[in-house]
Amino acid sequence: MQVSTLSQSLALRQSINDMRAQFDDLQRQLSTGLKTDSYAKLGTDRNSVLSLTHQLGQISAYTNTISKTQMRIDLMSTALTRVNDIVSETKTSLATSGFELVNGTQTSAQVQAAMSFDEMVNLLNLQVEDRYLFGGKDTQTRPVALPDEILNGSGNKAGLKQFIDERAQADLGADGRGRLTLGSAGTTVTLAEDADPSVFGFKIADVQSSLGNVNVTGPAGSPLGVDVEFTGLPAAGETISFELDLPDGTTTTVTLKATTNNPPEAGEFTIGADAATTSANFQAALDTAIQREANVTLRAASAVEAADNFFDYAAGGVPQRVDGPPFDTATGLRDATTDDTVIWYSGDLGPNAGKDFVAQIDESRQLGYGARADQASIRDTLKMSALLAAAEYSDADDLEQRDSYRALTSRAGQVLNFTGVQSVESIVTNLGLAASTLSHTQNRHDATMATANEILGDIQNADPYEVGVKLTTLQTQLQASYQVTSMLSQLSLVNYMR
Repeated sequence: MQVSTLSQSLALRQSINDMRAQFDDLQRQLSTGLKTDSYAKLGTDRNSVLSLTHQLGQISAYTNTISKTQMRIDLMSTALTRVNDIVSETKTSLATSGFELVNGTQTSAQVQAAMSFDEMVNLLNLQVEDRYLFGGKDTQTRPVALPDEILNGSGNKAGLKQFIDERAQADLGADGRGRLTLGSAGTTVTLAEDADPSVFGFKIADVQSSLGNVNVTGPAGSPLGVDVEFTGLPAAGETISFELDLPDGTTTTVTLKATTNNPPEAGEFTIGADAATTSANFQAALDTAIQREANVTLRAASAVEAADNFFDYAAGGVPQRVDGPPFDTATGLRDATTDDTVIWYSGDLGPNAGKDFVAQIDESRQLGYGARADQASIRDTLKMSALLAAAEYSDADDLEQRDSYRALTSRAGQVLNFTGVQSVESIVTNLGLAASTLSHTQNRHDATMATANEILGDIQNADPYEVGVKLTTLQTQLQASYQVTSMLSQLSLVNYMR
C-alpha cells in the first residue's frame, strides 16, 4: 500500500501556497476595500474604470471652477444689490427733501449722496482672492479712484469739482448771460449766440411770438440770432418765448409777457408810451430773464455736462476738459491727460462689459459673467452721487440757488431712471441667472459623479461581508491542510510496520 509520493506532497504544498496567497489577497481586500491593487487585474472592466476615472477628474475641475465662480457672483450680486438700494434711496431723498442747508453748503440729500458715493467706491473696489471684481479683465488694478481724489483732485490733477467750475465759467461766460449777447438798434432788439462759435452756453433753438405790432426774424444768421422789431405797441397778455438748448441735451424756455404794470413782475415787460420805450423795456426784461435762466437751469445743466465730461468716455477715450484758460471765453474741449486729471476708472475698457469673465463649467459649455464699474447704470449712479456731493450752495433763502438746486436734482433723478440703458437691478438679475445656471450645472455634475462612483464601486470595491465569509472558509481549509501536512510528515515505514 502506497503511503505518499513526491508528487502528492508537492501538489499539497502548491495548494496550500495558493490558498495562502488567496488568503493574503482577501485580507488586502478587507483592509483596502478594493478588489484588486492594479487596473490590469480588473480584466475587461479596466477600460470602464479608466474612462470613469478620467470623467470624474474632469468633473472635479468643473465643480472647482463652479465653486469659485459662484463665490465671485454672490459677492458681486451682494455689492450691486446695495448699489441698487442706493439708487432708490437717492431718488427718494431727492424727491422728499427740501432746500435746507444742513451743514451750511449742502442739503440733507446731498450729505446722504456723499456718504453713498463713498460707500459705492468701496463696493466697486471689492477684492477677493487678490482679484478686483469690478474692473473687468484687469483684475490686478484697483478699478475706481478714491472718493477724495475723484471729488477734489490730487496734486496737479483736476477732480470733478474743478471740472464743474471750469465748465460753469465756459457755459455762463464772463458776463453770466450764457454766451448770448443782447443788442439794439432803434426799436429792434437782437438776441444772438456768442460771436466766437463754441460748444458752450445757450443755443437758440426756436422763437414763438404772439406779440402784436412786432416783427420777429430768426433764428438765422451767423452768429445765430433773433431780431425782435417793435413797429407799434403789443397788447397786454401777449407773449414771446425763446427756446434755448442746454449743454446736457435738455432745453429750457424763456417767456416774456407784455403788461401795463410798472414795474412789471418777473417774466414780464412793460408796454411803454411808444415803440422805442417798449423796445427798451423788453430788452431790459429779456436781459434779466436770460441772466436768471443762466444762473438757474444753465448752471445745473452745465454741472451735469461737466460730470459727463469727467465720467463718460468710451473704450480708448479719455475725459474731456474745457480748453482753457481762459475758460469764460473757451470755444471747445480738449482731451484730459493722466498728468492733469484724475482718471476715475482704471479697469478694463473692452466691449464686453458684463461678460468679461468666462468660466468653463462643462465639457462643451462656457459661462460669461461679470459686471464692471464703468457699465452705464453703475457709472451713472456713481456719477450722480458724486455730482450731488460736489455741488455747494451759500444761501438757503436765495431763490435762484433754490431753483438751480431743483434743476440739478431733477436731472439727477432722471438719470437714475436709466432710460435707454440697462439698470443696476437688471445687472443683478443677470448675475442671478448666471448663479442659477451654475447651481443647475453643479446639480447635474453631482448626479453624474454619484452614478459614476456607484459604477466604479461595483467594479472596484470589495464586499466586506463576502470577503469575511471567504476568509473564514479559507482559514478553515488552510487549517485542515496544515493538519494533513503535519500528519503526513510524521508517517514512516517504521510507523506503518508497527
